[in-house]
Amino acid sequence: MSEQRKKARTPVQKRGIETKHKIIEAARVLFAEKGYYNTNALEIAARAGVATGSFYGYFNNKKEVLKELIRRFYANASEKVLNAYQAQVHDNTTDNYRDGKNLVHFMIQAFYNSHDINPSLHREFIAMMLLDKEIEEINREEERKVIGSMTAMLNAYQAHVRIKDIEAAAELLFRISDEIIHRIRIIGTDIENKRLLAELEEMICRYLLAE
Repeated sequence: MSEQRKKARTPVQKRGIETKHKIIEAARVLFAEKGYYNTNALEIAARAGVATGSFYGYFNNKKEVLKELIRRFYANASEKVLNAYQAQVHDNTTDNYRDGKNLVHFMIQAFYNSHDINPSLHREFIAMMLLDKEIEEINREEERKVIGSMTAMLNAYQAHVRIKDIEAAAELLFRISDEIIHRIRIIGTDIENKRLLAELEEMICRYLLAE
């Protein structure tokens, strides 16, 4: 194991970056199809079309690949929410309820779109967070980054929101949005998605914005 840890590296050349990407994408498919515990490094390498040695060149074990998948999931969520935010506020301000509501709408839609992930894979993420302390901490670490981004957004428009505790509000908004969107995307509900999202937006707007 110690030797493998010495060999694992971060690629800098185009070919190495492509190889690492293939390994990650192969693991994404296999974890969804077979589950984390029923997948091994040899299978990931075979699905990726690379040698087993190449796998261990970039990852010490399959858990490291899972960590990378979780990090990428949250990075994708943050990127989409931030892009939506920047696009919406570029030529606008949130000095009235309508503009603020439009901003909330774009951010919720971006968060919803960022959860476009195989439900089976997402269930594996959740299971591993419950079973493995290291994976749970990775998840918490990535959640903190998203909440930090939301805190920065709220701070930027503090003069236009009614809440006082920005940090607590960002945590609350993340938890509520994440839970509802997980239900819609991963588990499913008896109510049409658009109706739930519309009510989520309305609830957030009434909590955040002064009419």
